[in-house]
Amino acid sequence: MSITPEFCEQHFGARLRAIAADLHSHPELSFEETRTTQKILETLQTLPGVEVLAVGAKTGAVARLAGGSGRAVALRADIDAIPQHEVVQRPDASVYEGKMHACGHDIHTTALLGAAMALCEEKSALRGDVYFVFQPAEEALSGAKYLVEQCGLFHAIRPAAMFGLHNYPELPLGTVGVKQGQLMSYKDVFELRFVGRSGHSSMPQKNIDPIVAAAAFIQSVQTITSRNVGPLEAAVVSICQVHAGTPRNLVVDDVLLSGNIRTLDEAVRARVLQRFEQIARGTADAYECRLEMDVHPIVPGVNNPPELYRIALAAAGASLGKEAVAQPPVNLASEDFSVYARHVPAFFYFLGSGAPGRPLYSWHNAHFHPDERAPIYGAALLAQSVLSAQAML
Repeated sequence: MSITPEFCEQHFGARLRAIAADLHSHPELSFEETRTTQKILETLQTLPGVEVLAVGAKTGAVARLAGGSGRAVALRADIDAIPQHEVVQRPDASVYEGKMHACGHDIHTTALLGAAMALCEEKSALRGDVYFVFQPAEEALSGAKYLVEQCGLFHAIRPAAMFGLHNYPELPLGTVGVKQGQLMSYKDVFELRFVGRSGHSSMPQKNIDPIVAAAAFIQSVQTITSRNVGPLEAAVVSICQVHAGTPRNLVVDDVLLSGNIRTLDEAVRARVLQRFEQIARGTADAYECRLEMDVHPIVPGVNNPPELYRIALAAAGASLGKEAVAQPPVNLASEDFSVYARHVPAFFYFLGSGAPGRPLYSWHNAHFHPDERAPIYGAALLAQSVLSAQAML
């Protein structure tokens, strides 16, 4: 049998809509998802056969549905919101000023709860255990690492494969992006401080001006993507913060720059990081500044392996229909789902969430308003991924 959106709608559609509305109106930031966690636990405890596992996480939850001696499969959803003011007028708009589910993690959480409901309904079809991972702090890109390293996630669960998804407003509701290989980017972050020598602006010869050095660096570093990365390759170097001085007549002591680097390929990443450091050190030397530099990785890229791609294709076709499967473009956003892929084969979908006739606003926009039916489709896709994986692994 196949688990479809129609199946999910018939059996627990109204319940999922109520959960989604509740979660959307009560968004919580990374590692603050206490109410969200309680809502998840309350729902899981109503599902026959679902056991909540004690992994020691302060927020988030992990649960197990026993299904036999075959291959176990894990499903993951992120649960946190972002600091954003919601401007959409909707009945379930955020009740917390300055907090909003503007990335759709309420959809993901509801979809995973729906998948648990669906698999409880069709427990006889299971060939092995199923794990449900409700992860905190994806927006901080640290929740997966927290569960793996501090909570010992893969000591508590031992899946043969893991599946996750992210809503994608650029695809219409009822479709799903299924892609083999690189889907989302590596992310490295940096903080640079050009340190000069302060003094009166009327006597530049006695000073070392770090603002001039920083300006030169900001211009020069953009040549990495235009001159050191191939035109058919991808990289983004973003200076997101510049902090220096307040007086009008003072050359300041230092300038702080911070931002991030995003790449899709490990070789490209290595080249970009090499040139970034060379330009930073060269600029500091050229302008007689001292340089303080910290560059470190945050998450690897999301890369869907071929052995799970065929399973994901089969699951998407069985659940949503072969005509619903789309080939999504590579996205240079980052996702800490990639952390799990270092421990277990893992596949990530882009779930269509665009609402017909509604203006398109993407992730992290104050007008973000995906189709309210998306959790139903996500629940069906995740549940079917378990059945397909256990049949094909």
